[in-house]
Amino acid sequence: MGRPRKNAGTPGAQARMVKAFWNQLAAGPYARISATSIVREVGCNRATFYYYFDSIDDLAAVALAESVPRQIMDTVGQLVSGQATSMELDDATRQAISRLCLIAGTAGSALLIEECEQALQRAWVHRFDLDMARPEIEAVVQFMASGVLGVMGRWAGAPLGEDFDAYLRTITEVFSVPALTFVAGRRSLGGDNPPTRATPSRRHP
Repeated sequence: MGRPRKNAGTPGAQARMVKAFWNQLAAGPYARISATSIVREVGCNRATFYYYFDSIDDLAAVALAESVPRQIMDTVGQLVSGQATSMELDDATRQAISRLCLIAGTAGSALLIEECEQALQRAWVHRFDLDMARPEIEAVVQFMASGVLGVMGRWAGAPLGEDFDAYLRTITEVFSVPALTFVAGRRSLGGDNPPTRATPSRRHP
């Protein structure tokens, strides 16, 4: 099957289906989203959907991977290193956080939360060059991912204004920065690494 045509100046079908996914998650629970509802909103056919995605779960995994708020991780890294003293969010990052809040809220599902936790873990591992074979580092990263989603659920569908910024600053200063300072310190031990163990297998998108 050939690749669906993309009209000049308009988003491709894949991008429009990802956008439709977030629109529908904001309007109702994940369980109600289907390939049919997506293609109906986008204006394409089911063959186009299945050209890009194996299932709704596959679409969700792609959407999540694109919505990890990497600016926050960069800023936290700067806070850890002393290169920054405050956190300012741009519009794209606010949108990404808002979408993660939907996942963590009542519209999400156990599968979505698991996918989101894994996406956050992968992003932290990549951004901070973390060795997940070290049990203490794996424990911190897993706890951070589940903790972030745990507190984001209360903001699902709510405006991310000054109250949220204050909330995020507190979490960052009290937990995220100390946690990443800890793992950075463990990484610097170099040759004193403890015995490694196999990382449990995880479901990948």
